[in-house]
Amino acid sequence: MKKKEWLIFLGLFLLALALRLIGLASREIQYDDAFSIFLARQNLPNIIRGTAADTMPPLYYFLLHYWQLISGSLTFLRLLSVALSLIGWLIAFDFSRRISGFRAAVVTGLLLAINPLQIYHSQDLRMYGLLLAGQLGYYWFFYRIFEEKKNSKISVFGLVLCGVIAMYSHALAVFGLIWANIYLILRKRWVEHFHLIKAQFIIGLIYLPWAFMLPEQIEKVQRAFWTPKPGIVEVLQSIILFHANLPLEGILLPLAAVFSAQVFVVMVWEVFKERRSSEVLLLLALCVFGLPALLFSLSYFVQPVFVTRVFILSATLYCVVAGRIIVTRWKRGIGGFLIGGFLLAALISLPTLYTYNEFPRSPFRQAVEYLNKSENRDIYVLHDNKLSFFPMYYYDPSQNTAFLADEPGSPNDTFAPASQEAMDIFPVNNLSDAVDHRQRFFFVVFSKAIAEYEESGLSHPVLQTLQQNYLLRNHLIFGDLEIYDFEVMP
Repeated sequence: MKKKEWLIFLGLFLLALALRLIGLASREIQYDDAFSIFLARQNLPNIIRGTAADTMPPLYYFLLHYWQLISGSLTFLRLLSVALSLIGWLIAFDFSRRISGFRAAVVTGLLLAINPLQIYHSQDLRMYGLLLAGQLGYYWFFYRIFEEKKNSKISVFGLVLCGVIAMYSHALAVFGLIWANIYLILRKRWVEHFHLIKAQFIIGLIYLPWAFMLPEQIEKVQRAFWTPKPGIVEVLQSIILFHANLPLEGILLPLAAVFSAQVFVVMVWEVFKERRSSEVLLLLALCVFGLPALLFSLSYFVQPVFVTRVFILSATLYCVVAGRIIVTRWKRGIGGFLIGGFLLAALISLPTLYTYNEFPRSPFRQAVEYLNKSENRDIYVLHDNKLSFFPMYYYDPSQNTAFLADEPGSPNDTFAPASQEAMDIFPVNNLSDAVDHRQRFFFVVFSKAIAEYEESGLSHPVLQTLQQNYLLRNHLIFGDLEIYDFEVMP
């Protein structure tokens, strides 16, 4: 790249970095974040046992394990996700440059810098940044080998390495990698497909030790997995999440929906019109549209797995395609319309992303500060479930606290016994064991949980039992997190 191009690239990179650093220390954590932290604190054998009983491979937890040896502060822990997100940004930028030129790469870099889904996962303590980096790297090396014809040992090694990273990052990673095979098959490039299969065979051999864990993980997904079968609502939400962030309130939601739908329809039409102008566009289209369609189909024939964060690869390559179309269609006004839609959708939703403090990211720190007051410090705290316990336990592990176990076999029963043993965190199996010998205690519950029962014409069963058998001293509300102060009746 020329000096001017380097300056533009650097400016976009700094923009992407800055937007990923906003709220890094102030943004609340959620259950999944705390789960990652507690599991990553264990030794490697315990991490393996904990993830084998869960639904994900262990690579991200390994990285977080060594990362937090430097510092355990929340801001520093999140910097790992920021770094992984920026690696994905760099790969996507260069991928776009190689396919469509520097101007298209600039647009792609801008769209990915401001994309709410990318920013969200850049601050999440989960494996999706690592998954994206692995999958994008896989396709970057695939393009270098099979399109640029630079079939060096280093490129093949890079493709295998990135494939292994993706496979050891997420249980569904393989569904993002198969589109390279489909692309070569559709192009009837049989010899090259055979070479790709040889590389994938090596990936499979390296993945084989973890493959033995899959039956138990599949059984858990079949038994207890919260994701419902998708319908038109979930499809529309996914389209919005390619451009904006959810949830949004008031007029912001219809505005984001309209902008997102318009951009998406134009994108689909322009991709269709350009389908014969570039072979590589077929590869991108397969990843962008094929992956969500496949997960949608699997959700009906096997198990509901239509979760937008799983096809973060699709959302990223969608911006790569957009960069190409915006540049090539700029003079016709289509490019300006598209980039305007992307920018407006991001501007509408980014403020909410940075300031959101409701379930599952309720104001846990504020609640912990209240419970840590001198007059409350020694009082027992019982949580309705693990979703409030884990974040609050992260902020204060010295607290005298526990949480009620999930109903066995229910969709919420996701904290496996082996994971409990690996982290040395165990639920209380019934309410009587938790509070019968307590003179006074706090009960923590989400307003959302209470409302869900009330919508069904019922009362929250645990709260109802406590109110019938104990005296309510006080009731405090922190956002959508409620704390009930009970004591034994005189």
